[in-house]
Amino acid sequence: MKILKHSQLAILTGIFALSLWSCSDDDDNGLQGLTVPDNYVSVDYATNAATEDMVIDELGSLTADVNDAEASAPNAGISSIDYPSTLASITESNYKTLVEGWLPELVNAANSSEAFVNPGLGNTPDGTSEGGLLGTRLLDEYGLELEQMVEKGSFGAALYNHAITVVNNIKSGEEGFNNSDAIDRLVEIHGTEPSFDITEVTAAAKYSKRRSDLAAQTGFFFDIKNNLITAKAAMDAGNNFNVERDNALDEYLLNWEKSNFATVIFYCKSTVDQLNGAFQLADGEQREIALGNAMHAYGEGVAFAHGFKRMPIKQITDAQIDFILSELKAEEGQNPESYQFLNDTSLLQNLEDLIGYIQNIYNFSDAEVESFYVNN
Repeated sequence: MKILKHSQLAILTGIFALSLWSCSDDDDNGLQGLTVPDNYVSVDYATNAATEDMVIDELGSLTADVNDAEASAPNAGISSIDYPSTLASITESNYKTLVEGWLPELVNAANSSEAFVNPGLGNTPDGTSEGGLLGTRLLDEYGLELEQMVEKGSFGAALYNHAITVVNNIKSGEEGFNNSDAIDRLVEIHGTEPSFDITEVTAAAKYSKRRSDLAAQTGFFFDIKNNLITAKAAMDAGNNFNVERDNALDEYLLNWEKSNFATVIFYCKSTVDQLNGAFQLADGEQREIALGNAMHAYGEGVAFAHGFKRMPIKQITDAQIDFILSELKAEEGQNPESYQFLNDTSLLQNLEDLIGYIQNIYNFSDAEVESFYVNN
C-alpha cells in the first residue's frame, strides 16, 4: 500500500475540490444536468389549457364575424358584432377600448350602400362617409381595414399579453402555475398544440410558422417549440433548474415578439409591391381589387405593430412602435390617414424605411429579412 505524504495529500485534496467546484459551476451555466426531450409531452393538455383554448376559440369566432361583415357588404344589414367576454378580459385595457370602438365602425362600413371613397391627393375624407368596399376589402372612411385591427392586433394585445401573465405567474410560483402543466397554457395561447404540427396552427403561430424554414425546421416557430419543451423539462426537474426555466420562458416571449415584427416587415414589403402593381393598372374593377388587396396588406402591418404597444415585456419600445405607426399614417388617438398611401407614391419610401428600422431594432441579418418576404 502506497503511503502519501501530508503535502501530496493536501495537493490532491485541493485538486479534487477544485474539480468538484468546476463541475458544479459548469452545470449552473448550461443545460448539462437537464434532460430535454425531443418532443412536447402533456398528460392532460385539454384541461390544463382550457382557458387559453376558450380565448383562441373566441378570437376565431370574432374573426369569423368581422370577415362575414366584409363578405356581406354593401348593405350587410348587421345590427352589431359582439366582443367575446373572455377575450376582452385578457386584452390590454387601452386596446380593448379601441376594439370596442372599431366594431360598430366596422358594422357601419358593412351596412353602407356606398363603396369606399378615395378623397384624392391633398384631400381628407368626407365627414359623412362610413367607409365601404375597395374592391373586395372593407375599409373605414380613412382607408384602414378594421378587421385586421380587431384580429391581428389582438395577437399582441390579447394573446401575447396573456402569455406574459402566465410567464410571470410561473416565475413567481402562483397557485395553479407551480408545475409544468402551466406550460401547456403557453403552447395553446400561441396558437398551436403539443404535437406542434405545422398544418394545425392558428392565431400567432400561423405567422411564426410563416417566418420559419419548414424544410430545415429552423426559425421562430421551431425556436418557440424548443423554448417550451425546455421550460417544461426544467419545471419537471425541480427548483434547481429555475434559471433554465426562466431563460426558456424569456426566449419564448422574445421569439414570439420577433416573429410578430418580422411579419410587419413582410407586410411593409407586400404593400409596396402590391401598390406598385396596382398603380400600373388602368382604372376599373381590377385596379380597385388590386388597391383593396394592397390596403389589406397595409392594414395587417398596422395591426401587428399596434397590438404590441404597452406590452410590459418586449424588446421594442412604445416610442419605437409610435414611430412605426406614425410612418404608417395610423397614429394611436388620431384619425388614420391610410388613404394617403393610395394617392402619394412618395409614401412608399416610408414602408421601405420601416423595414430597415425594424431590422436594426432586432439586429436581423440581411438574409433573415429576405427570408421574411416569403410566406411558408
